[in-house]
Amino acid sequence: MELSEHYNTQRKKMILPEYGRNIQEMVNFIVKVESRDDRNRMSKAIVNVMANLNPSLRESTEFKIKLWNHLAQMSNYQLDIDYPCKITKLEDLLKKPKPLPYPSNNIRHKHYGGIAKALIQEIATFPESESKDVLLEMLANHMKKLYLVWNKEAVSDEQIYSDINEIAGSNIVKNRVRLNETRDILFKNQKPKQNKPFKKNNHKQR
Repeated sequence: MELSEHYNTQRKKMILPEYGRNIQEMVNFIVKVESRDDRNRMSKAIVNVMANLNPSLRESTEFKIKLWNHLAQMSNYQLDIDYPCKITKLEDLLKKPKPLPYPSNNIRHKHYGGIAKALIQEIATFPESESKDVLLEMLANHMKKLYLVWNKEAVSDEQIYSDINEIAGSNIVKNRVRLNETRDILFKNQKPKQNKPFKKNNHKQR
């Protein structure tokens, strides 16, 4: 299965930005997974990660229903799984969902953020499969970008994979494919410079 290039193509607007682009890309991938059992398992893992953004509410039934509806919304209602609750269509929603607060807990590898750590721990529970390898590759490329935002010096692919295994607490990376080039990531991380308007010199020569 080929993984699409994330840094050399125009990115689509995120449906629910409060969950971050990494979660959105995971949802996009799960939609295309052929096995219904795999889709169900991966969807549950993603919802668990989404719940970690507000751990005080994660046991609330109402909150869980909200998360499953958000998952369906992020997939443009294309995700065919066995939802554990009724899904409300977008046109039936009465108000825009409130942004969820980001976790304030102090974690190791801060530059990767809490969501990346939670995703690693969830993916670590998956059985070995091609889908798991693709998810890990997507996550590794995202983590490499986050690392270079924090530290613009070059970072090796081995360092990223080593950090994933360390966070997971086990050797979950079996296939160490080549990640996106550092120079390409740094180029994309740079904000485009705005050209200053040319000021015409209206002073008359004396």
